[in-house]
Amino acid sequence: MFDIRYKSHHDVKNIIEKSMKRKIVTPFTFNKVLKGVPVSQEGGIYVHTPYCDKICSFCNMNRKQVDNDLNDYTEYLCKEFKKYGAKNYIKEKKITTIFFGGGTPTIYKAYQLEKILSTLRENFNVSDDCEFTFETTLHNLTWEKLEIMEKYGVNRISIGIQTFSNRGRKLLNRTYDKEYITTRIKEIRERFKGLICIDIIYNYPDQTDEEIEDDAKTACSLGVDSVSFYSLMIQEGSQISKDRSENKVIFKYNLARDKELHDKFLNITLSNGYSILEHTKITNGKDGYRYIRNVNSFSDLIAIGVGAGGRVSDYEFFHLNKLISFYAYDNETKFRIKKLSGILQYKVVELDKIKEFSKDSYDKIYKLLEDFEKKGLVKLSEKTMEYTLDGVFWGNSITACLVEQVMNDNK
Repeated sequence: MFDIRYKSHHDVKNIIEKSMKRKIVTPFTFNKVLKGVPVSQEGGIYVHTPYCDKICSFCNMNRKQVDNDLNDYTEYLCKEFKKYGAKNYIKEKKITTIFFGGGTPTIYKAYQLEKILSTLRENFNVSDDCEFTFETTLHNLTWEKLEIMEKYGVNRISIGIQTFSNRGRKLLNRTYDKEYITTRIKEIRERFKGLICIDIIYNYPDQTDEEIEDDAKTACSLGVDSVSFYSLMIQEGSQISKDRSENKVIFKYNLARDKELHDKFLNITLSNGYSILEHTKITNGKDGYRYIRNVNSFSDLIAIGVGAGGRVSDYEFFHLNKLISFYAYDNETKFRIKKLSGILQYKVVELDKIKEFSKDSYDKIYKLLEDFEKKGLVKLSEKTMEYTLDGVFWGNSITACLVEQVMNDNK
């Protein structure tokens, strides 16, 4: 059907970036924007912690194993909060979503965590209904840290489970077994008032039907508020990639098997009250995942920390290290195409929105959608396009196809 199954919205963004080259700008140009006034008051914050105390075998993210007490990095984050919080553009913003990612942002000691969170709250205008997320593992989330997080408004935690299978957990270099992690999640549910979300990886080497079915059933029985589920992506630089090259792990990607596991997971969770939020996320209705809506709409996202990337107005920026950051400008066409890719992540998409972001290409886009409907990937109504279950599996490939059509028409 497609030559490639793209597994993530990052794949689509990479296609856009390769076809429409970045226009690099100077820090001076970017800082001029920060002295101005934003068009929209709403915005978000992303804080990156590039440290873990244990590295997952599949991970190639911007992180390293912690080798110090993190006092220096704590001070660095606090200085960054003060620096960005003092900018006129940021002062005018109401922060409606905050996301601490990594790495493992619960790796800090309790007193460091309190300093980080108190300094953030002191320097930004955080809305009363702000969605405030922390990624975490179970083994370094203490009750003391959880209390501090709640004290400063954290109301959503995202736990990197990946799988409940003991065999799978060993392969992915996860800590503890199924009995321990299910017990801990139940305990967290009793102590934490906010949302509990988890990540699940499927199609890891030799995963069985029983393992994927157990992951789905266990997630449902625990009543987690949402699940981000991804087919294993073996990236260069990860441990599992190195093991594979040395024949320590045998894994040959099979598209048909990928779809079998994907559909088994969705069929079980959807029949237990969950619904599809976007291509790789299901929710019980309580989790609206405001952060990903910010990302998919390419709204203002203040990036703080080494390895953090964000956006202000028409500019994207990325902090390579404490001293070097890159800034790039998106022209109107590129920005519009990125927004098209963002709205296509959701289960149901308004045709008027597709038309708005595809402009002169809409007639061609609609013909492609009609072809996808004939293939059973989408359903078209007078006002909307909705992905079928097969369409969700191919969602990012469909998005890539539509985006490439618009890009070709704008060359």
